[in-house]
Amino acid sequence: MKNKTWLLIFSVVLLVCVVAISSVTVHVDPYMHYHKPLTNKFYYELDNQRSQNNGIIKHFDYDAVITGTSMTETFKTSEMNKIFGCNAIKVPFSGASFKEINDNLEVALKTHPNIKYVIRSLDRYGFLVDKNEMREDLGDYPEYLYDNNPFNDIEYLLNRDILYNRIYNMMLDARYQGKVGITSFDEYSNWMKHYKFGKDAVMNASIKEKEFDYLGIDDEKIRGTVEQNITNLADQYPNTQFYYFLPPYSAVYWKKLKEDGTLRKQIEIEEYALSLIVKHRNIHVFGWNRFDITDNLNNYKDSTHYGEWVNSWMLYQMHQDIGRLDESNYQSYLKELYDHYMNFDYNSLITQTDNEDDFESARELEKEISNNR
Repeated sequence: MKNKTWLLIFSVVLLVCVVAISSVTVHVDPYMHYHKPLTNKFYYELDNQRSQNNGIIKHFDYDAVITGTSMTETFKTSEMNKIFGCNAIKVPFSGASFKEINDNLEVALKTHPNIKYVIRSLDRYGFLVDKNEMREDLGDYPEYLYDNNPFNDIEYLLNRDILYNRIYNMMLDARYQGKVGITSFDEYSNWMKHYKFGKDAVMNASIKEKEFDYLGIDDEKIRGTVEQNITNLADQYPNTQFYYFLPPYSAVYWKKLKEDGTLRKQIEIEEYALSLIVKHRNIHVFGWNRFDITDNLNNYKDSTHYGEWVNSWMLYQMHQDIGRLDESNYQSYLKELYDHYMNFDYNSLITQTDNEDDFESARELEKEISNNR
């Protein structure tokens, strides 16, 4: 009898502790899994894309979305709001496949069916993989934050790391420093301050390149990827305008494709993919052969990642419908791209001047935007 009493007491105490801890997690909710952030009570640091983006998508108020891979991380929603006249969120998924991005966009449109604009990168490697590809190599995916199973929420509610490294610090900061609010979307995932730009930075950048089986890619595979992860959602939401862009990778990216003998195949794949995309009325797909930008390594920190001034320039270009690809010009766009990088003097990159001021290139593009307004 005594043992049963102690077991009962222990069970009750344990249950009370579990409920108490869970209640604190639900209240503070650093990943915004259950509700909007309580920005008048705590400071929410946005620094974990795959753990926090789902909460942002479900619970924030917005009518526009910027999403995609790291090619979208340095966009500023303040600029988009001003240019497009909207209230945007930014939810990048670094290294994501087309499927992951599309799945999250689907949630955004289900919870916010009146979204006016979607701006999304169409990274060129995305056309090369299976339509259901997920980046499992990036680490454990927090499925418990994405599914509708309340029972596995225990992984969030009683997570030691979340309790001690997030909630505890948030409560201390609020109580003793009065620190409340949230990371702005301009700052969220913006890596600008951590890198240098220019020839030396690009040439010394270490990027683990994923190998792709170009020979195993056929039209059926490309069509499956495009329809499932790009065009079907646009067809389901005809009142939403989808602004898709092909990121302006640097000349160094194209140099590798030429050396590998895959440049022509890459262009052929993009040609077929674009033929399926451009005919959709509410999809605005953009590609820019601005070789003064892509051949100038002062705009890049590595072979593909450009400075935030290029993002600002792209926002303006998309709003002005400059560089839009349609059925009449997408083939000529790709031909010009192919011809340029097949015949480009890549040795000229070595002799480029490396600007001491990384923002010198930014001022040139800002001047272009100002002159065209």
